[in-house]
This record gives sequence, C-alpha cells and structure tokens, in this order.
Amino acid sequence: MWAKRLLFVEDEDSIRLTLTAILKKQGFEVTAVASVSDALAQIDLTKYDVLVSDLNIEKPGDGFAVIAAMKVRQPRCVNIILTAYPDFDTAQQAIRLSVADYFVKPVDIEALISTIKQKRAPKNRQNLRPAKVLRAKFQISRKVRPESSGR
Repeated sequence: MWAKRLLFVEDEDSIRLTLTAILKKQGFEVTAVASVSDALAQIDLTKYDVLVSDLNIEKPGDGFAVIAAMKVRQPRCVNIILTAYPDFDTAQQAIRLSVADYFVKPVDIEALISTIKQKRAPKNRQNLRPAKVLRAKFQISRKVRPESSGR
C-alpha cells in the first residue's frame, strides 16, 4: 500500500495546476494550496500521507515552516521539497528536518511519483531520508557550482 492523500503547496499557479492534475491521474487524493497559511490550515483539518512543498512559497525558505508544522502535527507524514533554487544551506536544513527527498524544478515527474509510492512505514522512511537528501546535496554541488562560476 502506498501513500494516497497528498498536500501540495506551490505558489506558482501553472505548476500547482499541472502537477496536481498529474498526481490525481496517478491515483493520489491531492489537496493543492498556494500559501503557507492555507497549508497550515489544511494540516490541522486533514490527515495526509505525503506533503510536497515548494521551498520558497511566499518568501525564501518558508516551505520549511510548513514542513516543521507537519512534523509536529502529523509526524508520520512523508515530507518532500521542490525548489527551483537548490543550495547547500537548504539541503542541510532538509537533512536536519528529516525530509524524505529534495527535488529540483523542473521536477522529474516519474522520480517524484516513484519516491512517493516507495514511502511506507516510518521506520523505512527514516532509513532512506539522509542518503537521498545527501545525494541531492552532492548533485547540487555538481550542478550549481559550474553555472555560478561562469557568471
């Protein structure tokens, strides 16, 4: 059995609408919101299996506030970050918050869906989190540094 109820937090309308439709087509029950306050309200209203949150919703890094709230209120929920602006600091913060995965936009839809479906019992998630986020961190180092050195 894979996770079905998903909260998706994304302020960009086109991404929120498109990814929501794709996830629903894959069988997920998706609640999509565009703000931190709406996300926090949903966390209090409904039990979720997965949270997929943009990192920078209304201001830089406020996706971590949504993830922290989810960890407190629904500790069994799998937390996933999407970001168009990956860097070492946010990858390290994701590790500290035990984020299950850290995806860079444009997101690989198949990889995102696969990650969501693989998450099961809390003990399995804890075994996978650090390695996946560390892998993302090293990918960021390979991708970001060459681009920024050429500017």
